[in-house]
Amino acid sequence: MKRSSDKDINNLWQSFQTGNSDSFTAIYNIYIYQLIAYGSKLCPDQHSVRDSIQEIFIDLFLKPKKQKTEIKNLKAYLFIALRNRIYKRLQRNSRIETLDTSTENVELDFHIEYSYQEKLEQEEISEEIKNLLQQATAKLPSKQKEIIYLKFEEEMSYEEIAAIMRISVESTRKLFYRAMLSLRSYIDKKEFMTIFFVFFRKKNSI
Repeated sequence: MKRSSDKDINNLWQSFQTGNSDSFTAIYNIYIYQLIAYGSKLCPDQHSVRDSIQEIFIDLFLKPKKQKTEIKNLKAYLFIALRNRIYKRLQRNSRIETLDTSTENVELDFHIEYSYQEKLEQEEISEEIKNLLQQATAKLPSKQKEIIYLKFEEEMSYEEIAAIMRISVESTRKLFYRAMLSLRSYIDKKEFMTIFFVFFRKKNSI
């Protein structure tokens, strides 16, 4: 499915801020499934995920009326809000036991039980390589799984990922590099290069 451009999103957001509620509905429809997919990997409780998303959109709807805070990157804003809200729900339900109340020092258990199916199927990658990638990704630490998901599946920049995960851009780059090194160690060199070029076809630089 073709995703809307940044320009289209900005136009919709500006339209909503001037009072067009249909534009807000369009924004919701653009992002709802991406947010559900991301939230489901942060929390297995679908009700919590969907409730969190609904709360975020309610807050977003009321935001222009409450304050004139500028949102420069709406997608990153939504992902940040969802990650933080899910964390707070998990902490409130005692699913994460920690004395530290900061999201910066808590590693959420990122579930990455997908195998990049849509992108790999478009490139006619073999089932064998898909399975190898799935198995290799499952061995990665949680933060590395999340970075790979945001980078490849959501095609986000390092700056956007850093903001979402509340780490520095430099740390994001390092974690991503480590993740790629780990994947390369688990997957045959030739097969790894096939996967690598599929993922970076839309983004020419890392």
